[in-house]
Amino acid sequence: MVLLFLRQPDKPKLPISNLPENLEVDREEASVDDLMDLIHKETKLPRSRLKLFLASSKTVLLPHSPLQIYDMHDGTRVLVKDLGRQINRKTLLLTAYSGPLFIHILFYYCQTIVYGTTFQHTASQVLAFTLVSLHFAKRIFETVFVHVFYRISVSFYSLYLYILHYWVLSGVFMAYYIYYPACGPAAVAISSLNSDRTASLGGSTAMNVCSSSLSLLSSSMEVEDTSLYFLSAVWIFAELSNFETHLILASLRIRYPRTTYSYTPRLFSDSSRVRALASSSTARITSPFSRTSSMSGLAARRMPKGYGFDLVSCPNYFFELLSWTSVTLITRSFASLLFLVASGLQMWRKAAKKHEMYKKEFGAHYPKFRKVLIPFVK
Repeated sequence: MVLLFLRQPDKPKLPISNLPENLEVDREEASVDDLMDLIHKETKLPRSRLKLFLASSKTVLLPHSPLQIYDMHDGTRVLVKDLGRQINRKTLLLTAYSGPLFIHILFYYCQTIVYGTTFQHTASQVLAFTLVSLHFAKRIFETVFVHVFYRISVSFYSLYLYILHYWVLSGVFMAYYIYYPACGPAAVAISSLNSDRTASLGGSTAMNVCSSSLSLLSSSMEVEDTSLYFLSAVWIFAELSNFETHLILASLRIRYPRTTYSYTPRLFSDSSRVRALASSSTARITSPFSRTSSMSGLAARRMPKGYGFDLVSCPNYFFELLSWTSVTLITRSFASLLFLVASGLQMWRKAAKKHEMYKKEFGAHYPKFRKVLIPFVK
């Protein structure tokens, strides 16, 4: 048994009422979840809102992990933080990715409801719909079967950001302008409201309609078949490469730090244990378990290596950007370009943060030639 002292961070944004000053737990048998349950009983806060970390080293106590893997002893101070309202990360991603998939299907097939007319899609529109739908279907598959999340839950506020980015930007905004009627010579609009004027729908009319669809090119410059084949090949390469990097990352993720322990007899009796704790607040009582390998509580992943990771720290982001670049060139739409730029800036920010985290975590062992996001580019 170890006696842990519970404290809140300095100037917490969400102060915790009724937080007990100390708790006694069985370090050899209990888990972080057991410790959270004890705190929950006193504070009534759900476990998903609690974040625990050691005050001395800022080591996060990961859910589902045993307490014996952490450097804990009598008198260890554990900081308890209220993260606020949370949402399961997998639920968040499934909600975010299913929205655009449904929206693109709606805009593509329900022409009369969306545009008030029926028309024949161009080759670029058909291809764009196929690739975008496959992309989000792949993301849903990866969320369910591939990804291993380091953080089980995230702030509920993230849901609004994800909906804005995916449902609005890549969903409604991009779908509306990608599948807009009469954006090319192959898209001959057949308006149910103006059927008698269909035959007169010529170049100038089609040009005006296409201009309102935020096309990057005029209606007479539909993407050639050869270019569509090439861009499709690039998209397939990018998506398969992205999937491979996700498999690599999933294989590196560990739910909690693992190591082997050997049993050694206690060096102190219970009476000497109490005297040692009373004489010094920093006195450490040895555990009957000793670790056979060095590790820190945050080392829940290994250095990524292999496909793509030899050049950049986040090849999964790079290949996804390459995929969306192909879609942008296929659609020739400002809506697609806007989503590409927004996604690129967000991925660059995340990649730069992860790059610095890798360098800090692995130190001199992390390859110095690796770039952040784009190969051979700083």
